[in-house]
Amino acid sequence: MPLFSFEEPKPKLNPPIKNWREDMPESHEPQLVPPQLHWLTTLNDTFLEIPRYSTEVAWGGVLAWAILVFILGIGIGISGFVIQAGHDGYGMIVIGLFGAFIFFAMMSSGLKMYFVQPRDQPLRLNRKRQKIYIYEFKRTFFPWLKWPVTIRSYNWADVHGEIRYSSARYDSGYQLFGSVCEPGTNKVVTRFLIAKERSSREQLCQIWSYLCVYMQHDKVVAEPDSPGRPDDWRPRKADQWPAEMELESTTAPEHAVTQK
Repeated sequence: MPLFSFEEPKPKLNPPIKNWREDMPESHEPQLVPPQLHWLTTLNDTFLEIPRYSTEVAWGGVLAWAILVFILGIGIGISGFVIQAGHDGYGMIVIGLFGAFIFFAMMSSGLKMYFVQPRDQPLRLNRKRQKIYIYEFKRTFFPWLKWPVTIRSYNWADVHGEIRYSSARYDSGYQLFGSVCEPGTNKVVTRFLIAKERSSREQLCQIWSYLCVYMQHDKVVAEPDSPGRPDDWRPRKADQWPAEMELESTTAPEHAVTQK
């Protein structure tokens, strides 16, 4: 009989996240690593905001693609008129204009992504309310429609931390997720991304530790290890929160009541 036995760790949430690597300590427990953030937007006694910068898109490539599509759209539109010149009817003109319309829609979508789409979809943690607020921006193919902003909010006590590893071609690396469970259980209702790092699980553990320590009303350092925004994220439209959620996510409960 062996003197020592080693049991491989298993995920505690149900269902576990795909490509699970590690469960974080519970949010109310003492944290095992020093708290540290990579980026920080706002820190005060009521709420904490951290950015979630979009890294899936090469923004310069989006602008170049939009310009290329614009040129192709003009070329297709003109081609329809040129080809139709030696024929009866309007068939080629219609085809050319339809093709140009499709390319112009694609160009408009690319320009809207570059100049309008928020490149930061932040998280806010309000420790007076003990809630987390998740800013999300929904993009559609149709540039003439409004691309809506939605805010999800959950009780912090129901959020558990999990680290997974993504092997996606353009989004590989370790990812820290917040997994929202039914109160008092390990049954997952939904998940959201908190942060990701290409090769450092330790940094994700530090981020989770920071959020938990802050929500436990303990003191945290105000200086992140990367204080500036990455240059790739400019130009940028300011992130607009719906007025009601802006008030709720940045105030204590008693302040929100006095505003009614």
